[in-house]
Amino acid sequence: MNWLRKMRPVLIVIGLGLAVGSLVGARALTHGSGSEATAKGADVPPPRAAGGPVVLGTVDTDPPPVSYGLPPVIQSGTIAKVSVKDSDEVAAGQELYVFDSTIQQKDVDRAKAAVAYAETKVRQAEELAKQHKATIDFTRSSALANSERKVTAQQSYYNLVKENIITGYKKVDRLPESEWEAKLKTDPALYKAHVDYDAAVGERDVVKANLARLEAADPQVQVREAQAAVEQARAELAKAQAAVEMCVVRARTAGTVEQVSISAGATLGISTRTPALWLIPAGPRVVRAEVEAEFAHRVGPGLTGKPVTVMDHSDAKLTYTGTVRHIGSTFLLKRASAENFLGSDTRVIEAVIDIADPAPAGKPPLRVGQRVRVNMGQ
Repeated sequence: MNWLRKMRPVLIVIGLGLAVGSLVGARALTHGSGSEATAKGADVPPPRAAGGPVVLGTVDTDPPPVSYGLPPVIQSGTIAKVSVKDSDEVAAGQELYVFDSTIQQKDVDRAKAAVAYAETKVRQAEELAKQHKATIDFTRSSALANSERKVTAQQSYYNLVKENIITGYKKVDRLPESEWEAKLKTDPALYKAHVDYDAAVGERDVVKANLARLEAADPQVQVREAQAAVEQARAELAKAQAAVEMCVVRARTAGTVEQVSISAGATLGISTRTPALWLIPAGPRVVRAEVEAEFAHRVGPGLTGKPVTVMDHSDAKLTYTGTVRHIGSTFLLKRASAENFLGSDTRVIEAVIDIADPAPAGKPPLRVGQRVRVNMGQ
């Protein structure tokens, strides 16, 4: 135990020496040489201008890129033809790819038949309208006139029969006039004449009622109804033809085709998540910068029109010049991105930066979707 007490000061000195050496080595490993730190651009914090924050952003087009998939008229379909390939330059309205439209074409054929049938109904209604007028003219000039003449003839016949009977009462039977009325009521010839007269009056009244009904009716109602059916059938035809046309997917804007993922025979459905292709619109490049809440008070409308510096996210030495076009006034969710599948609940103010030259000489071009940093103080 004596030797242990003698060695304790030596052991303490050795331990202190090891601790100092470890601290010196750790400092050397952490900071390294100045040239090595400069070589690693991602490890060097981006320069900050006085009074301005540095925020993250993404290179974009204006308008943004468009992903293409199913047309809205079908839930699934088979690709019949692909008309473009990666890196093709296309104009607005140019054909990109085509779905098999056999079923939609059958709908067009059925709609055409419905239009033809409805047009036949219009012609029938117009013919009935003409016949209606002819029927009114015939009823007024012929049927009603005949029934009036028949009533007049039956009335004359009744009066004639009555006069002949009374004449017989006077000259043959020599009946007193007081007995004529009772005898006339029981005379069969006079009774038949009266019945025939009443029948003629009834027929005339029926003809008058039919004429009134015909004159009150509007045959153009059926014509208009048939014409409305034609318009409806034509609308269905236009809808069916639009469905066929939408099976041909066309570029909504001029631009460059990127990442074509389909070929003839492929099937797309509502559960298909991969776009058929991406179309990068032609035109200027912008940066959509994301100003988070901690920097919002330092970024205001006064920056609009001011120049800013855009730096590559992984190499701060690569810089580009931009101009602030717009600074949002509302905190919104970050724009969805391919690498952030579930999205983000972080809300930011979006600032749109116009890039003067996205491909300056001697520097790699800014590419759509590229992450960058924006120094809002310059």
